[in-house]
Amino acid sequence: MPRMKDGIPLRVKASASVTRGSIWHGAVPVQRLQRLAAVLAGPAGELQVELQAGRNIAGHGVLGGKITGELPLACQNCMKTFSWPLETTLDLRLVHSEAEEKRLLNECEPLLVEDDTLQLQALVEEEALLALPIAPRCPECGGG
Repeated sequence: MPRMKDGIPLRVKASASVTRGSIWHGAVPVQRLQRLAAVLAGPAGELQVELQAGRNIAGHGVLGGKITGELPLACQNCMKTFSWPLETTLDLRLVHSEAEEKRLLNECEPLLVEDDTLQLQALVEEEALLALPIAPRCPECGGG
């Protein structure tokens, strides 16, 4: 049984993580994620992250997990700051070339692994950025 590790490392070796079925869980402070902090109404808070590396039924390397948190956003209608609940899941297929990544785009969500390294915190930041609403609206202005 894979051992669960506290904390989300900056980077890990992809091949070893997949072979071991590594599991990570922990909090990542928003202030550590500079691109995310820059688009929020404030750098406060943290993301709760659970990640697991392994193999799918076909034997391909995968990385799955969940990212949750409360993020401060500015309502695009009234400009008030409100707390937005982030909840996103990851189901990524690990690929080792741009050609493989391009070929699989219609079948799954590929993640290009370079130098056998998974940049975990950068991935968490990217997934959080992708999950943000384009034009956030607070509940009073009809957001949800």
